[in-house]
Parts: sequence; C-alpha cells; structure tokens
Amino acid sequence: MFKGNKKSTNSAPQTNRNTYIAKEIEITGNFKGQGDVQVEGILNGDISVTSVIIGQDGTVNGTINATNVIINGKLNGSVFCDTLEIMSNGNVSNEVRVKQLLISGKVDGSIEAKEDINIDNTGVVSANNMKSKNILVNGAVQGKVMASELLEVGPTGSVKGEITIKNIKTHEGGKLLGSMHNYVEEKKPEPIAEEVKA
Repeated sequence: MFKGNKKSTNSAPQTNRNTYIAKEIEITGNFKGQGDVQVEGILNGDISVTSVIIGQDGTVNGTINATNVIINGKLNGSVFCDTLEIMSNGNVSNEVRVKQLLISGKVDGSIEAKEDINIDNTGVVSANNMKSKNILVNGAVQGKVMASELLEVGPTGSVKGEITIKNIKTHEGGKLLGSMHNYVEEKKPEPIAEEVKA
C-alpha cells in the first residue's frame, strides 16, 4: 500500500515546532520552548520562544522573550528580543529592549536598542525614554531621546522633547523641537582598593 524505505518508519517522527493561535481563539497561559508562535487571536500570558508573530488581528497581553519578533497587532506588555519589527498596524505599550528595531506602527513606553532604531514615515513613538547608538527618524517621536552615536532626522521626520545626542544630521524638511544636550559617556567608577591589614 505504501511505497518507500522501511527504515524511515523507525526513525523519530518529525515534530512541528510552530504554534498557531487562530483569530477566533482566546488562550490564557504561558508559552515556553524552542519553536515559533503566531498569534492571530488573543493570548493572555507570557511567551518565551524563538520567534513570535502577532498578526493584524492578534493581541498579546503579557511579556515576550524571543530572538525575532514581528508585531502587526497589539502587544499590551513588554518585549525583549534581538530584532523587532513593528509593522504599520502594530501597537506596543510598555517596555521595549532589543538590539535592532524597526517601527512602522505605534509605540508608547520605554525603548532601548543596543544598536539601531529606525522609525519609518508611518511610525509614531511616544517614549518616556528612548535610547540607542543610532536613531533614524522619518516618522514622529515625542519624549526623551538619547543617541550615543547619531540621531538622523529624515525629511518626513519630527522629534519633539528632551534630546541628548553625540552627533546629529537633519535633512531638509526634518523637524526638531525641544531642549538639546550633548551626550557624555557615563564613566564607570574606579574600583576602590581595599586596605590590607598587616
């Protein structure tokens, strides 16, 4: 009835490490593992996996820890990952801590990226604190902004608030409004030598 090699039936079964939460589904609980999670429905809980996608109709109420995250729905909580893309319908509120960040949607909260933040022309950020080495703004940013290397404001970009920078580049049409300070690298305190008793 079946053609093929008999040895293949004795081998370990292939496991699908993807979890899909459909639009009509609401789940309460935490996800932890090595696979990928795609949320099109509602998840009330924390996610700690390799990759997360929140679809256009998806909502996560909790914290995400992952390597790669794409958000096109809503995250009511914090996200910690290497690369994060917030698409045009994406909405994040709370804390964002990443290596690289692309924002085409909305963020309201605290943002820290080790390397780069790129805010697309549809991106809207309201940040009580946003810091990175390099920040490129083509959308709208309001709040406290710190760039340890370069803040670049594109032709459609606007930054309003308290701005702390090392270098700045503003294109024609770009807008800056608020107070501006020079970035000074924080010096680590010298360790205090303990007194040796004789």
